[in-house]
Amino acid sequence: MTEMDNRAGWWSRAACATADPELFFPISHSGPALRQVMRAKAVCARCDIQRDCLRYALAAGSIQGVWGGMTEEERRRLLRRQRRTGIPALSDGPRVPVRVPEAARAR
Repeated sequence: MTEMDNRAGWWSRAACATADPELFFPISHSGPALRQVMRAKAVCARCDIQRDCLRYALAAGSIQGVWGGMTEEERRRLLRRQRRTGIPALSDGPRVPVRVPEAARAR
């Protein structure tokens, strides 16, 4: 199985597979885009493959949008912290917690 086949396998199980793709790619960092990010994270929070998605985004480097419940900036901070502390960004422990405001969960 190629890496692309493997990725296609987990992508097909993603909670975002039936969501509007534009939801995960806000065009700004303020105003309506903040609500858009919250809604995207709410989708990620209920996703069974959130860790695989985040792992993919971290390995891919500079990748736009919300992946695995994190924005580009959040992933950059996570990787900087990993480099600074030596603690892996992702362990094989429990799912990555995603903070989703209550108002976004209801939508």
